[in-house]
Amino acid sequence: MKNVLYVERLKLKRSNLWLIHLIGPLLGVFLAYTNFFKNYDLFMQPGDNAWIEAWTQVALFMGPFVLPILIGIYAALVCRTEHVGGGWKQLLALPIKHSEIFLSKFLTVVRMVIITMSILIIFFIGFGYIKGVEGTPPIFSILGFMIRGILACLPLILLQLIISLRAKTFGVPLAVSIVFTLPAIIIASTPIGQIYPWTQPMLAMSPEDESPIQSYFLFYTLLIGTFIVLLFYGLRSFIKRDIT
Repeated sequence: MKNVLYVERLKLKRSNLWLIHLIGPLLGVFLAYTNFFKNYDLFMQPGDNAWIEAWTQVALFMGPFVLPILIGIYAALVCRTEHVGGGWKQLLALPIKHSEIFLSKFLTVVRMVIITMSILIIFFIGFGYIKGVEGTPPIFSILGFMIRGILACLPLILLQLIISLRAKTFGVPLAVSIVFTLPAIIIASTPIGQIYPWTQPMLAMSPEDESPIQSYFLFYTLLIGTFIVLLFYGLRSFIKRDIT
């Protein structure tokens, strides 16, 4: 598995991935702070922590919009090489378990998301100091939101990876991601939002007093259940399907 993961990283070496890692978080933080300071008096109430209130806007813009589209791009990128020039035939002819191939691509996308979220935290704190956000940033709380957001991305990563494995063009998984991202902010406030993969990152990243989640036990149970179902389906379909 270690060697397969290394090969996956090599395939992405010339894809200018670093640019995507920077642009996504930069856009999310820019939109968040723009909206936060534009409506500062509305968001800030006596006793509120300015950093936490600013983070709610990061969760609002990054969670249901920027992050799902980035995941769609990442999933398409890890499958692009195999879709060109009969790459699947060459890869599947190697003495490597199909399950290891699937899991390596999944873990590669997870790694991309972790890098993206880490850069997001750096931009968020950096821009916060530049813009003069009051107080000291609650680092551990923000890191907790980030980790929850990464975990909530796992079902969506699997779903986008399954689509990317089947779609032979880069545009299909990206189009699917954009189409299902558009209604995410509306669906988030409904009971369906807790099982809708495109809203789960936003719900997980949001502070408790700003989130529509009524039962975190139910939310994470549904999140884990969705992840297990998609993982089982993705592995099973990849192992049994003859990809050409």
